[in-house]
Amino acid sequence: MTGQYPIIERGLGLLTPDLWRRIMNMLRNYEEGTRDETGKLSSTINKPYLVELTKAKCIDPNRYIYAWRQVVLNDDNSWSVVTDGKTSTGDTDDYDFAAVNLIEIANTSTFTSAGVSMTGSYPSGWTMQAMGGGSCSGTGCEVSIGDVIVMLTRVSGRNTETVPRYVFSAVNEHDGICNTTALAVTDGIDTPAIPAESTYGYIYIGTDGEPKFIDKDENVVTFDTT
Repeated sequence: MTGQYPIIERGLGLLTPDLWRRIMNMLRNYEEGTRDETGKLSSTINKPYLVELTKAKCIDPNRYIYAWRQVVLNDDNSWSVVTDGKTSTGDTDDYDFAAVNLIEIANTSTFTSAGVSMTGSYPSGWTMQAMGGGSCSGTGCEVSIGDVIVMLTRVSGRNTETVPRYVFSAVNEHDGICNTTALAVTDGIDTPAIPAESTYGYIYIGTDGEPKFIDKDENVVTFDTT
């Protein structure tokens, strides 16, 4: 054995030359100040990578977990699914290694972490959307989402945690159907049909060239333009 970090050519029982080399590498990394006692293994496990979120499951009001699969960015800035790449699917279902959006962690039924209060002037009929669009309420309900690519990272959980934890960070959108009264202006048409259970009417120009209004009960009024 020679040098500050010696090598051995023959082992003794479980102390094989390969194990000794790993011990010396750990010692070298520690003494050089990197404090990376696991060397290459650490950088491989914790290195972020791109994934496509494929669906979402509600776990609490305005909080979701996400199924995912690994993707790669192509030269033309499109993306492709990695063959035999990483995925959230395990032995049980697609959420065995689900991803968590850090922005959603502190969400409640009335407040989301992006600073949105969902009470008071919040639009009736709107909801916070899962990443990729869509929402649902009730523990365990699922949302089909559109294409959304995020940077995923594996992190440590509790000391007793044995299942890997995966996280990303992205701001959720808010969307829905406005329930307020609405007007639409159209030109030179027959009397438009009003959708069932509508709360709005239409202003339009009829085929006779006169401005008209039809309410939700399909009552038509022609404006007096004289």
